[in-house]
Amino acid sequence: MTLEELLTRMPFAEHLDIEVTEADDGYAKGTLSLDDHHSSVPGRSIAHGGVAYALADTVGGAAVISLHYTATPTIDMRIDYLAPARTDLVAEAEVVRDGGSVAVADVTVRDADGRDVATARGTFKTSGAAEETAWGSGAKGSLAEREEE
Repeated sequence: MTLEELLTRMPFAEHLDIEVTEADDGYAKGTLSLDDHHSSVPGRSIAHGGVAYALADTVGGAAVISLHYTATPTIDMRIDYLAPARTDLVAEAEVVRDGGSVAVADVTVRDADGRDVATARGTFKTSGAAEETAWGSGAKGSLAEREEE
């Protein structure tokens, strides 16, 4: 299983229909096909702000994970909404700082027409014992091991 497949199969990503299409060397890309259940307005296709945020967080995390192959929980994420999302979404993330204990990724979310919908900056934890994460012991090696499957 590739890293992209593993990240796409996360239960929350599956729930929102987020697909991670690339994750390598500090860069990641993901898509979300907008559907009625993503809408913040009944009867209209306008994505709830949490949809763009979840896509940005997932793709930003994927960029960091592609460098560390371990769980990298989000510490903080700031997002600026630039336009309403009315079509399918694409997010691209790049790690701009990979420090000793945290990494920072910048994310751009665009609609199907290429219009910027949101920009985000996320900070992710990259060090510490596996027992310190929500994923518990054994989390550190699990991503690399699962990718080999």
